[in-house]
Amino acid sequence: MSSTKVDYAVTSGNVQVIGCSNGNPSTGQEDTENPENKLDKHDRTKCYWWNPRMDSESLEQQFHESNGRLVRGSIHEAVIFWTFFFLLYSVYFFSLAGSSTIDQWLPGALWSITLALIYLTVYFIPSCKSYKHRPLLHQNIVLSITLLAPLILTSLTSAYYVSVVISAVGSYLFASQVILCIYLLLPVHTPIVLIVTVGHSVIFEVLVSLGTTMVGGASDDAAGVAFRILYHFLIHTIGWCLTIRIRTIDCDIFWKVCRMTRSEQAKCRETSFKNLMIKSVMPLSIADEIFSNENENENEENQEQNTDDGRLFRSFIMKQMDDVSILYADIVGFTQMSSNKTAAELVGLLNDLFGRFDQLCEITGCEKISTLGDCYYCVAGCPQPRPDHAICCVEMGLGMIEAIKDFCLANNTSVNMRVGVHTGRVMCGIIGTKRYKFDVFSNDVSLANGMEQYGVPGRIHVTEATLKCLQDRFVVEDSNLSERSEPFEEKAGKTYFIVSPATEATTDGVTSSQAETVTGNGTTTSDGHLAPDRNSATPCSDDEMTSSHVGLTNQQQQTPLLTEHVTSAAAGESKDAASVPPSPKPTPVIGRASAGDGSPAPGRYSTASTRSNGGGGASSYKQQNNPNDLKQDQLMEYLGQCVTPLTRPGPGILTRIRDDDDQKFLDTIKDEKMFKDSYRYYSDINPVSMNFKDPFLEQSYKVLGDEVEHETGAVPTHSKRTHFIQDSATVLLLTVSLFVACFLQMTSGDDKPSAWVTILVIVVIIHIVVILYLFQTRHSPPPPRVKERGRSVDRKNPQPIDIDVTVWSFWCRQMIGVIFLITPSLVLLSFISCSPLPLAPPCNSFLLLASLVILICCSFTELDCWIRFALATTLTIVFISIYYAMKSCGTGGLCSGDKRPSSKSFEYVVVFLLLLLFVAFIGRCFELRNRLLFQCKYQILKSDGYMAREKRRVETLLQNFIPPHVRRDMKDQNVYSKTHRKVGVIFGTIVNFNELYDEDYAGGMEFIRILSELISDFDDLLDQPEFNLIDKVKTIGTTMMMASGLNIDNERSEEEARSHLKQLMGFCISMQDVVDSFNKDLLNFQLVLRIGFNHGEVTAGVIGTTKRLYDIWGDTVNTASRMDSTGVPGRVQVSEESKKVLELDYNFQHIGAKIVKGKGRMETYLLVRDDEDSRVIIPNPCANYEPF
Repeated sequence: MSSTKVDYAVTSGNVQVIGCSNGNPSTGQEDTENPENKLDKHDRTKCYWWNPRMDSESLEQQFHESNGRLVRGSIHEAVIFWTFFFLLYSVYFFSLAGSSTIDQWLPGALWSITLALIYLTVYFIPSCKSYKHRPLLHQNIVLSITLLAPLILTSLTSAYYVSVVISAVGSYLFASQVILCIYLLLPVHTPIVLIVTVGHSVIFEVLVSLGTTMVGGASDDAAGVAFRILYHFLIHTIGWCLTIRIRTIDCDIFWKVCRMTRSEQAKCRETSFKNLMIKSVMPLSIADEIFSNENENENEENQEQNTDDGRLFRSFIMKQMDDVSILYADIVGFTQMSSNKTAAELVGLLNDLFGRFDQLCEITGCEKISTLGDCYYCVAGCPQPRPDHAICCVEMGLGMIEAIKDFCLANNTSVNMRVGVHTGRVMCGIIGTKRYKFDVFSNDVSLANGMEQYGVPGRIHVTEATLKCLQDRFVVEDSNLSERSEPFEEKAGKTYFIVSPATEATTDGVTSSQAETVTGNGTTTSDGHLAPDRNSATPCSDDEMTSSHVGLTNQQQQTPLLTEHVTSAAAGESKDAASVPPSPKPTPVIGRASAGDGSPAPGRYSTASTRSNGGGGASSYKQQNNPNDLKQDQLMEYLGQCVTPLTRPGPGILTRIRDDDDQKFLDTIKDEKMFKDSYRYYSDINPVSMNFKDPFLEQSYKVLGDEVEHETGAVPTHSKRTHFIQDSATVLLLTVSLFVACFLQMTSGDDKPSAWVTILVIVVIIHIVVILYLFQTRHSPPPPRVKERGRSVDRKNPQPIDIDVTVWSFWCRQMIGVIFLITPSLVLLSFISCSPLPLAPPCNSFLLLASLVILICCSFTELDCWIRFALATTLTIVFISIYYAMKSCGTGGLCSGDKRPSSKSFEYVVVFLLLLLFVAFIGRCFELRNRLLFQCKYQILKSDGYMAREKRRVETLLQNFIPPHVRRDMKDQNVYSKTHRKVGVIFGTIVNFNELYDEDYAGGMEFIRILSELISDFDDLLDQPEFNLIDKVKTIGTTMMMASGLNIDNERSEEEARSHLKQLMGFCISMQDVVDSFNKDLLNFQLVLRIGFNHGEVTAGVIGTTKRLYDIWGDTVNTASRMDSTGVPGRVQVSEESKKVLELDYNFQHIGAKIVKGKGRMETYLLVRDDEDSRVIIPNPCANYEPF
């Protein structure tokens, strides 16, 4: 499986995700509408720019606990830096031993070694067992104080002994780095940090003045004092920007980690729920193949491959399986029972009865295929093989016979079941492209159907092939098939009836053998027959969420998942439902429930718990919240349900509600592995290079960073673009302040404008123009790209490059940042010249100003750490080179008055080298956070894209079973039925496909492929706008059922009724044209289409509890079926009523009265096409036919 990637498309100026994970595109529509995404757009950071924090106490406490790992990492790196700092300084002090007195180098050397040893100890403090039990926030406070306290003490000591142990430049730079460390590492509120740092600066300057006076030095004039104040202002400005930015990013990371964990939980929940939904309409393995074929087709579109690249057929999902048992069951007496029932009542009865059968399928491990009117058929051992397939089907039949007895008692009717079972080879899969279903095909399937037709009511009719697979677990008797049909006996061979282990139903409505079968114990029944051991069956996969128990126990374990999906999401509890144990529920058993007064409650299920309390008085099916009922209600509600986000509440009581919701939200995610591992960043990031270990993720960070942020809906005040603008404005402020500092250090005035004035004006203008432009374009969409691992995919319609888009690309931002950071050095260098100039600042002031220019590199936090380090290194080399070059310029040049010995002037190299490492340390802190933030956003986008794609796929899949308008109506009801007054219905049958079909060639697979291609061609007609009122209802073998007028606005309008009936007749003509065109590609064989047409009142409904299908019933449907079965091959036969409606638009030929089953004599007509005379059906060969 390929690694995950994110694709983008541009639609009306907005970027949408068109693919996530494995290159599978998906529309971003669902993702952008998902309220879970809106969670990220709510700023949970308090609106105090001077003190960023989470806006609730619960989030703030968890933030400190979680973010403590990140803070500790920064403290550890700071400890390493300061250890190296003092070791290097100790080397410098020891190098002075030969040229200085002992009091000038020994105290500094000893103190440096002492501090280095202290920090080595500090580094290993977190490993102490007595330290680990403390809260992480307390640990970090102790660590930071242990780190910063010696630094502050050393800084203040060096201030008092300025120019004695270390130079003034070294003392000031050391104090600057200490101040910045306090800003970065002290884990307390920013006002406290500001008080500590400002207090340090004040005390530092006071001690500098006292130390200078002590050694008899001259006090600074007003300009010197102003310069020192401005120097500290610049340092504090840099530190303040760094602390605000790093705390803002930390809060953003924490919130993204929360959302990432929640998205991953939702992903797991949606995956489980998706599997459950798919399982309710088709086997998961078949759905996986459908999705796999969809992926292949979408990848071909992305790669702009020609879909007609030599392939003769569409994707075909079909496989041949042996050792499969097929069960057909028909309700005997159904026609008589339904004669006095309305269509709506009939749908209710079928739903009640088939719902019982569906539960039996779950119990026995059978796979429901479909229902055909009052016929129900299923298989076992397909699509997943299992060794006890025949036993499953026989038990299914026994359960159906007992269930219908209970149904008769509950509904005061008299019907029975006739069941036939055969075992053999089948081809299982789907045919067509619309309203398809999982089905089985083969001669053995037809034989199983015959076993039902020639069976006996109340008995299970099995073939000898099935009997061999029963392993003597059931008693059988001869069926005497020859007395009912000798021709079928010649085809089927010797057949048998199953002798039921118990002839009377138990009070639970199932036989005693079935009761033992439900427990899965494999025990022997009272009459000596062995109930099958379910543990011997092939276990289902985890995706099917099959528990160790069999039957309805499985449904009980699935129900909490569905309940969790809706209820816990609304409550803000997103804990993975798979990890929540189901609450104990009474085991539902098929049987007769009481309505409370002792009267039968039709279609309800009693429970074991109610029976144990005295039998009657059980609540109704819905009142009991039957797991199956919940499953179907939520199945239909799913596509409209979504996880409720944590929204920003208002004042007052809503704040308390918010805090409670936040705490519940944290309780659901804080124990998740992803939440804990998110801050273990070095598992994904190289600690040396700071690059992602995954090359594709590294490439995405460089190329798609801005797009990912745009898609995840970052808060505007926290976006990378806003940070970039703020960094640019900060650099402008620091540049102007640097100019003022340089101006204060001029030794004399000059009435003539100098170079520095011109440079300042140019720099300020450039900064302002660029910042205004960046601010103007901050909301522009990210650049459109479609990226795949290792290569780019060109768009079919490439868009022109937009400068507003390009300027926000990663490398363009880096280039702008470098230009901005170079400008302060230009301002400083404009004051420097080798010739005697009174404008040049003093040597110490120049070095301090140079250090400020280097530290300004830290303020641009959006710059890549390696680019920042390279720029700082270049500036350091330039300034050190200028220092040594200017010393040799002669009298009047910069630093020409510096008379320090070369051994002590080497201190400046050490100072600037350590300053460079300090810049690298700060760069690493921000680079790590920027990458961690991107990784969280990227993971969120992956999860949201996955859910959007899976939701789209499932919705598309469900549309093949239940139309969208029906699903909308089913949200408020479990059983759907609706009567339509004027609906056109057609049945179209390929009458001679059996002549073509031959299992001796490739098991018949290629012939089924031909049938699938033809039906798919019919399905393609439905995409044409002239047939927009036509719906495909289902495919039954070689017969298609279509209807029109099921979803029109005004069913009472005669004009609309005539319009959709006319459209349906046009569809019949198009179907004939499709067959004619299809036959041109067949060798020596012509398929013949026969169509029956009728219109009238129908009842549409969705019945059952699993494999639910949308269907229509009524006399209109039966008549349309008779019009097909009694029709003329190659023609369209219509009823007299339909002919009267359509005779103004089409020509018809009267063919006289026909005897129609259930209707008597009917006048029928044939459609006469305009080209009817030219349409000739060529007879097919009868012998020696080879189609391939």
